[in-house]
Amino acid sequence: MAHIRTQVRDAVEAALKGLPSTGDRCFVTRTYPLEHKRLPALLVYVLDEQSQPAEMGADRDIERQMTVTVEATADGKGFDDELDQIAVEVETALAGSGGLSGLVKELYLQSTNLDHGNGQGPRREAPRDFDTSVYGACHCPGD
Repeated sequence: MAHIRTQVRDAVEAALKGLPSTGDRCFVTRTYPLEHKRLPALLVYVLDEQSQPAEMGADRDIERQMTVTVEATADGKGFDDELDQIAVEVETALAGSGGLSGLVKELYLQSTNLDHGNGQGPRREAPRDFDTSVYGACHCPGD
């Protein structure tokens, strides 16, 4: 079985593939060579996770709180409006995902960073952080 972070990233990708603005250009990675012909696009990744026991005992469940970042990238004229449209589509898709088909207990938009850019000409990125809560049994070494 895949780690829960992998399952969450894959579920977010599945919920976002096929959006009108980005089509199949949704990638589960922090970096991806995004050329003009591949834009607009979405990158999905997890950079932060907190965990704690949900109960006492040897076979206890672990509560995990992680931040899933969905980074939209667009370029050219009107990319601010394009990023806003992508935001509507991403937020609507994730809100309608049923907690990523029951994988997570909570999923909500935590923050949006609109001042992020990579300095490569007329291109702009807008990372949106979605907070998720996951509860489940975990008997993994190191947890």
